[in-house]
Amino acid sequence: MEGYAIRGRVIDAAGDRPVEKGLVVVQGADIVYAGEESGYSLPAGIEVIDAGAGSILPGFIDCHAHLCGGEDYMGRPHFDSLLTAAYHMGLLLDAGFTYVRDMSLFGGALKRAVARGELRGPNVMPGGRVLSPVAGHVDFQTGLPVQVQNAISVAGYTADGVEGCLRAVREQFREGAEFIKICATGGVSSEVDGLEDVQYSDEEIAVMTAEAARHGTYVTAHCSNAKGTRQALENGVRCIEHGIELDERCIELMVKNNVPLVTTLYVSNLVATLPDFPAFMREKGKKAAQSHTKSMMKARAAGIRIAYGTDFFNSKNTPYLQNGLEFRAIVEAGFTPMEAIRAGTINAAHVLGRAGRLGTLEAGKQADIVVVDGNPLEDIGVLTHAEHVKLVMQGGAVKKRVQL
Repeated sequence: MEGYAIRGRVIDAAGDRPVEKGLVVVQGADIVYAGEESGYSLPAGIEVIDAGAGSILPGFIDCHAHLCGGEDYMGRPHFDSLLTAAYHMGLLLDAGFTYVRDMSLFGGALKRAVARGELRGPNVMPGGRVLSPVAGHVDFQTGLPVQVQNAISVAGYTADGVEGCLRAVREQFREGAEFIKICATGGVSSEVDGLEDVQYSDEEIAVMTAEAARHGTYVTAHCSNAKGTRQALENGVRCIEHGIELDERCIELMVKNNVPLVTTLYVSNLVATLPDFPAFMREKGKKAAQSHTKSMMKARAAGIRIAYGTDFFNSKNTPYLQNGLEFRAIVEAGFTPMEAIRAGTINAAHVLGRAGRLGTLEAGKQADIVVVDGNPLEDIGVLTHAEHVKLVMQGGAVKKRVQL
């Protein structure tokens, strides 16, 4: 029998406790056993990897990535940005991220390159460019005509009116999107709007969610205030990003409709602290950070599924080699380390619609596996940097291996 057997502390994300003397056995692309080491007799010909004092976990999943080629993508030729994004994919894999849910023009191409074996990086669920109205959250280059901005932007796309929104959704699907992201509210990084803004009409959101449903998928929404979040939920949005300022009605609708919440706590807390950011961003960031953690804890208390998302661009403040910083931010917000791990594994797999194959270390699941050099249940910091990630396996193939 060819394959691998990884021996050590197993944090399978399926249960609440680790298996201290555990074993994960891989054959082909799949896990064939995960549990107590004593419960499986190793056949001849299998390669044994000892995790030592480290821990064996499912591959990490980031549900809110922007594979744009860095934060300076605006104004660069698309070819340059795409090549940079392709390089960045390897950094994410080195950090233990075997799957990402992307919001950019490049997600479809990057997904296909990974699937063909031509690019080293996480698997990708592409979402296309983020949609907002003119003077909304993704309307960053207001000195340009709208048509020009839409032609050159790799991150956002402005659309107005029912017909315009319908066409924009279809254009994202044409470019390879597997879900759609819209802006239900204003945001921190956009100067032209406010956090309190509600960006689309009921009719505009409804036509976008209906079109996504016709494609067998869903709309997720950027949300930074309660009114816009309620409106999005009432018009068919099936996932909430950030979830700043959630009120009781938002929570009620999310529970009723089984709507998950994607975190992005690290970035939310970061923006208000950086002196090189514009004043308007720091002020809006300060307000957002104050309510973001409270919203997360409300959602946790209500039993809403919390999924991991970073909102990283591989900027100097959001480096992909430290894409695991969100794990620490989730714990600092009040979650347990196991809850943070589940957010970045099985809960994130549910958001991808792939929980049947990803997110836990169980027999029959895809062998996306990470080994880190410590115990994240005691020190969540071992998940925060690629230097702690000693083994990355993706679909049963070893993509990174450092001496344990």
